[in-house]
Amino acid sequence: MPICQQLDINKDCTLLIWNVSEPLDELLQQVTLTIDEQAKLNSFGSKSRKLEFVATRCLVQLSLGADVRIMNDEHGKPHLLNSDLAISISHTKSYVGILLGKNHSVALDMEYLSDRVERIASRFLSEKELNSIANENRILHLYQHWCAKECLIKLYGKKDVHLIDELKVDPFSPSDISFTGEVCRLDFSEKYTFQFLQFDGQLLVYATKKASN
Repeated sequence: MPICQQLDINKDCTLLIWNVSEPLDELLQQVTLTIDEQAKLNSFGSKSRKLEFVATRCLVQLSLGADVRIMNDEHGKPHLLNSDLAISISHTKSYVGILLGKNHSVALDMEYLSDRVERIASRFLSEKELNSIANENRILHLYQHWCAKECLIKLYGKKDVHLIDELKVDPFSPSDISFTGEVCRLDFSEKYTFQFLQFDGQLLVYATKKASN
C-alpha cells in the first residue's frame, strides 16, 4: 500500500495521496472495520465505491493508528474519532487523498481532468467567473474553480449551499501558485486561500486555515 505523495503543507497539516492498485480482498486484510463500517461497506453496490471506502480507512489507520475511526456528522462531513485532527477526504479514478490538520480547518477535492466540465460550467460558475476563465489551459482553469467550490462546501460543512450565489472564487490565472475564494452566507462568511497539484491527469485543490481561538 504505497503512499505516492506526502506533502507537509505546514507543521500542522499533511496531505497524503495513495494510488490504489490493490484488489478489495487485499485491502480488507490491511484494515480493521467496526460492525457499523462493515455494514456500510456491504450496503454499497459498486465495487469502486467499496474500494474507495476501504482504501480511505486503510490510509487513515496506516497514518494515525488502527484505533482512529472516520465518522460522518448529520451533514456528511467526516470527523475522526480518537484523534484531535481535522480531516478532509477525496477520491477520483484510482486515487484516494486525505488532508489532516491540527487546529486547522482543512478541505481538499480531486478531479480527473476531462472536457465534460465545459458542459456543466454554467451550473456552478457565475457570469463574472465564467468571463474570467482563460482560453489557454481552459479545462484546468474550469476544474480549479470546480474543486475550489467543492472545498468551500466542505469547509462550510453543509451541502445546502448555492454554488453560484453563495460560493465565490476571485479572478486568478491558472498558472498562479494560489488563489482565493469565499463562502458568503448570512450564517457563515469566510475567505480561504487555495493551492493545487497536478499529477497523472488529476487535479487536486486544497485549503487550510488556522482555527481562531
